[in-house]
Amino acid sequence: MMIVTEQIKLADARAELGFSQKALASFAGVSKQVVINAEKGLAIQRIQAHRILARLNVERQKVGKQALSITDLDWKIYSR
Repeated sequence: MMIVTEQIKLADARAELGFSQKALASFAGVSKQVVINAEKGLAIQRIQAHRILARLNVERQKVGKQALSITDLDWKIYSR
């Protein structure tokens, strides 16, 4: 038996926690434009993705939700 899981859209993960794009960006230490770009499917830097993911997971933990891995989210990441 194979279990297929879909990736989560960043906008959905953010909204589930009640954050605006600006708030998530501020908490994660990235610009609002980085969050906007990630949500639009444009590539962001790996370090930016890790900052966003770390903040999402801190907030998910506060409300008893399971942490996400970088591959759980549907986003494009490039190394620089």
